Order: sequence, then C-alpha cells, then structure tokens
Amino acid sequence: MRRFSVLSLGVSSIVTLVLLLSGGPSASCQELDPKAKEAEARIAKLIDELGAEDFASREKAQTRLKALGLSAFDALLSAAKHEDIEIASRVRYLLRGMPVAWSRDLDPQSVKSILRSYGQAGRDDRINRMQMLARLEDSLGVEALCRIVRYEVDPVLSKRAALELLRHKKAPTEERPAVAKKMQRAIEGSRRPAIKWLATYADTLIDPTKTLNDWQRITRDELEVWTQTPEETQRDIVRDLLRWHVDLLMELDRGDDAHAAIRSVIDVVEGKSAELYDLVDWATARQIWFVSEELAGRFPAVYSDNAVLMYRLAEGRRRLGNEARAQEAATAALALNPGDLSGHVKRADLLRERIMAFDWAETELKYVIGKAGNEEGKARERLANMLFDSEREDEAAEIMAGMVTLAKREASGLGNEVPMWQSYADYYSAMHHGREGNYAKQRELLVSAYEGYAANIDIVIAMYHVKETDETWRLETLERLEATVQRTREERDQLQRQLRDLNDPNREGQVQMFLARKNNELAWLISNTTGDYQEALKCSQESLELSIDNWAHMDTLGRCHYALGDYENAVEIQKKAVVAAPYMQQMQRQLKLFEEALAAKNKAS
Repeated sequence: MRRFSVLSLGVSSIVTLVLLLSGGPSASCQELDPKAKEAEARIAKLIDELGAEDFASREKAQTRLKALGLSAFDALLSAAKHEDIEIASRVRYLLRGMPVAWSRDLDPQSVKSILRSYGQAGRDDRINRMQMLARLEDSLGVEALCRIVRYEVDPVLSKRAALELLRHKKAPTEERPAVAKKMQRAIEGSRRPAIKWLATYADTLIDPTKTLNDWQRITRDELEVWTQTPEETQRDIVRDLLRWHVDLLMELDRGDDAHAAIRSVIDVVEGKSAELYDLVDWATARQIWFVSEELAGRFPAVYSDNAVLMYRLAEGRRRLGNEARAQEAATAALALNPGDLSGHVKRADLLRERIMAFDWAETELKYVIGKAGNEEGKARERLANMLFDSEREDEAAEIMAGMVTLAKREASGLGNEVPMWQSYADYYSAMHHGREGNYAKQRELLVSAYEGYAANIDIVIAMYHVKETDETWRLETLERLEATVQRTREERDQLQRQLRDLNDPNREGQVQMFLARKNNELAWLISNTTGDYQEALKCSQESLELSIDNWAHMDTLGRCHYALGDYENAVEIQKKAVVAAPYMQQMQRQLKLFEEALAAKNKAS
C-alpha cells in the first residue's frame, strides 16, 4: 500500500503550516520569488516520492535529491521526522551524507584552521570549535558560525552555534551594520529556528530597541519547545538564551523587564548544587542580588546543607541592605560541617577573594585556629596576610606569633620554619609601630626581621622608608639594600641560565614560573627604593611575558612606571591589577597614590 504523510499533506504544505504557526518567516526569510517557489515545490515533490509505492521511483527521487545538495537541505531537514517511515529514513540518510564545505576559500586562515575536519569531529569537539570561532577578534568567525547554524544537522548543535554567535565579542558600534549585513547574506533563504535568532540578532546590531518584542517571542517559543519537544533543544540552551536576553535588557536599561526575564531563568533550574552555584555566580557578576533569595526559597533543603550557597545568600542580603538577615545566613553557614577544617579554610578564601566579605572570612579562619588540627598553620598564615593587607598590623603580628608557637611544637613539622615565622611577626609588628610613630621600635624590629629571614624583600624596602633616621641607619640600610639587590639579580641570572640549558620540557613551565617571580621581585625591590628604574621596568615586563596577566606582577609594573614618573601608565596598569584582584586593599591604596600623583601633575601643567 502507498505510504501516506501526516494528514495526507505534502512536504510543501507542512513547510507552509510550520511558517504559519510560527508567525511567518523572519526578516531574512521574505516571501519567495516565483522561481524559488517553483524550486521549492519540485524539492517537496521529490521528498514525497521517497515514499512512492515502487522501489525504482523511490531510488530515482533519492538520487535527484542527492544531486541537488545543499539547495535541498532545509526541506530535507523539515522532513527528517516525517510520519512516513520510508521517507524519514531516506531523508536522514541523505542528510548524513550531504557534503558541506564548512570552510570556504575566502575565509580567513584562522577560520580555516578551526574548521579543518569539522565534519569528522565529535559533538564536544564541534562545540569547542564554535567557541573558538566566537572568540576571534574583529568578528572574523561570524560567517562560519552562520554556516554551522544553517547546515548543522543536529538542531541542538545548530542552536549552540547560534548562541556562541550571540555571545561573541561585539564589533564597535560603527562596524555593526556591516556585520549585520554579513550575517543576513550568510543566512538568507533558511527557515531553521536558530536562523530566526540570527536574523533578529542582525536587526539588533542595528537597532536593539526595535527587536525587544521579537526576543520576548523567541525566548517564549524556546521554552515551549523545551517542554513539548525536548529533543529539539536542551536545558542549557534554553538557560543560555534566557540569560543572553537578560543581558540585552540590562544593557538597554530595561530593569523591570530584566527582572521578569531573570525569573524565567530561575524557572529552568533543577536545583542541583552545581547548577545553583553557576546561576548565583552569573547573577553576582551582574549585581542581581535577589536571585539567591529566590533560589533559597525554592530549594531550601539544598541551601540549608550547603555552606557556600548560604554565604552567597548572606552576600545577597547584605548587598540589599538587610544586614541582620545576612548575619543570620552567615552564622548558619559557619555552623555547617564543623569537623571539616580544610573546608572552613577554603570557604575563607572564597569569602575574601570572591565575595570580599572580610569579616566572615576572618570568622572562618579564627574558627579553625581555635581547633587543634593540621589546618591551623594555613589558617594563621591566611589570616595574618589578610589583617596586614587591611593595615591591622598589630593583630597580624599577634596571629603570626601564635604561628611561631605552633611551629615550635615537635608534632607540627614546622620547626625549621620558626626563624621565618618569627621574622614575619617582627616585620608586622615593626610596621604597626611605624604607623604609631614609634620609629625607634620600628627600626629595632626591622633589624630583627631582616636577620631572621632576609629573603622577604619587603623588610629592606621598609628599612629604606623608615622616618627619623640617622646617617648610620641610612648607610647600613643602603648596604643591606645593595646586598639584597645583588642576591636577587644573581638568583634571576641563575634561573635564566637554567632555562636556557634545560633539556627537560616537563620542567620548562616550572622554571619559567620561578624566573617570572624573581624578575618581579627584582623590579619591586628597585622600584620601591633606589636604583636603575629602567632595569626595574624591563624586569617587570619580562615577568609578565612569562606569567601573562598575573595581577601581582601588574601591580609591580604599575609601581615601575610610577618610579619613572610615568603616572599615566602607572594608573592604567594599576587599574587592571585592581580589577583582577579587587580584594587586595594594598593595591587599591597604591592606585590612589598613583591617581593623586597624576592629578597633581596635570594640575601643575
């Protein structure tokens, strides 16, 4: 018997019905001209003939469709789930064998390299390549991503490519119309769902406010697809599309609409810890503080048993001005997993470095210090560093004195480090006395600190800057400084030779790290005292070549420019360092110093 299609409709009728239900074609899919309609009708007829009663007719139709190649792609894709099993089977066969030239002759070389063997790549590899295309500068990957969206058989991968394009680095405003036209040419004639996203995005590049209703419809439709035909999308696709929509609304200062859209993002969350972490991090980066409260209300059991989520909840409440409830959540977080001292130390790192809740980080570390355990040393070292960075040097010295007591215990295994910890305790205390104006005590403690652990270059820098000194102190300090510079330079030179003569590629990265650190030390030492500031600048630049975007090394580079009187570059670089590690208060103070120097220079000129 003749196999029949859905409701006895031909493929062309199905295509028409899909368009009607979806609100018609997008901006890139205008009414087809007569020749295009005629071609579409021929393709639809051939697809229907794949289910013909006689074998010869089916084979002939398949051969002719194969010869048509990509011009038949969209119609074949629409028929891939045809109710007629014979048609669906032959259509899927044709789609699997359809040759797609993923890269073109006019593509930039970087695009060609990324797309090489794309057709043979696995799913994860394909997604990775999409991400690489999206990261290319100057929108070089746009056309290739449009190509993937259009011809990737898997609808989920097609949508993933579309999302990567939506999230790619935008071109400057004046270049966006050209990028939009490039996209429109690449997707012209296709009616795939993800193509609608790109057509709308092309319009958004030109006038985003005019497309807000379109995005509202697109996100609503994708939510519906997820609930009704989940094989056509995935939870993370829906989530990322909704998040992108939120970003667009926030960019256009549509706060109320953005908040409503955020609740749609929350609606697709399942409630797994990792998923909640991800959503809260995303919301925090955008300063959307109510999200944690909403999630805690929906998933109270997950939150009440997870210290990190409870601290995130506390952070949101604090940012919204509800300090009492913030402290309530922080207290509940501290009480979780009381025996996991290592976990408490890790939470303190999170609280200081990401949440910048220094008071809660301090409480976590003091909790560990109050317990007998192997984590006490880590907790003391972290707490002392944090207190010193906050200019609470006397408290830092007290914590470090406790470290000395701990190290002297036979069972601690830290006995060999007693001189170093004592040196730090003396150094912190010296800086406290200097702040209090007791310079004689400061000098005494700095000498003790230097004799205990001269490798800490900040000690000799502090000696150089002590106030109310005599000639003897000045000469002795310069002697110590010269010895420290010479030792640091020799250690740097030794590492350079070691790297040059190294035959073990497995150790190259480690040696480079040590060399970068030693270059940074030499640059910091000179730029904060006296000497060849150009040498310091060169060392600092070399340290960043070996350790790219290292915020501590950027902090040093800013200081080198300041020492040379180049306040403009000092401020510019220091701002980058502060952005990379905003919790480092010393770097904030140094930025303020540089900005004041630049302002004074500009005022005087």
